[in-house]
Amino acid sequence: MNNNKTLKICVSSEGKTLNSEIDPRFGRCKYFLIVDIKGGNITNVGAITNKGADMDRGAGISAAGQVGELKADLVISGDIGPKAKEVLKQLNIKIYKKTGLIKSAINDYIKNPKNNSDSIPAGISSQNLIKPNNKEKIFIPLADSNGEDSQISLHFGRALYYGLYETTENKLIIKKISLDHNNPDKTPVEQIIDIANPTTVYALDMGPKAVKLFKEKNIKLKTGSYKILKKVIKNLENLENLEGDCGH
Repeated sequence: MNNNKTLKICVSSEGKTLNSEIDPRFGRCKYFLIVDIKGGNITNVGAITNKGADMDRGAGISAAGQVGELKADLVISGDIGPKAKEVLKQLNIKIYKKTGLIKSAINDYIKNPKNNSDSIPAGISSQNLIKPNNKEKIFIPLADSNGEDSQISLHFGRALYYGLYETTENKLIIKKISLDHNNPDKTPVEQIIDIANPTTVYALDMGPKAVKLFKEKNIKLKTGSYKILKKVIKNLENLENLEGDCGH
């Protein structure tokens, strides 16, 4: 860190002070706390409202654009989706993944600025990461049935097929699926659970209602830029947490 330069840090926040908690939802956080640092000391703190927090889609991309307008050098957040991350990368804004008190996160960064977005966020167990030797049943929505070369469905709830990959047995099955969106008794999420009983779901896109329902069932949600089934399977440890609409 260059001590002579003012570093502008933007934190996804639940409140308006340094004693607030980091909001793990980058795109849907209520506030951004803006913290200026110079010479290893905090010189200014301010809070602004996240303009895109209530957007139906694209909240993460909107948030990344807003952060860019603030001329931030660094973003601190619990989780940032791939689309928002790409925008931040294009704006040359670094990412520091962290949870907990903002004041503690800022102090940690000042002490060790070499930490990066590949580190596991504080307060998040490594059990949330998918590792090949962990017993996982991963549900993956597919647009076609072409073995490991199958395309990932762009629309989670409208997938024509699904893949179910069991990590410990390295076993993959692909089956047809037809979700009944008009079923008054069971939501599409409940239908998927009945059909596949997954521990984890991978998707390129998912609405906040489906996210909420899966999380209520303690099913992990993952996303990434991988659009071919075999690439998802080969990159299990690189998948990111999915929070809302993949633009979070």
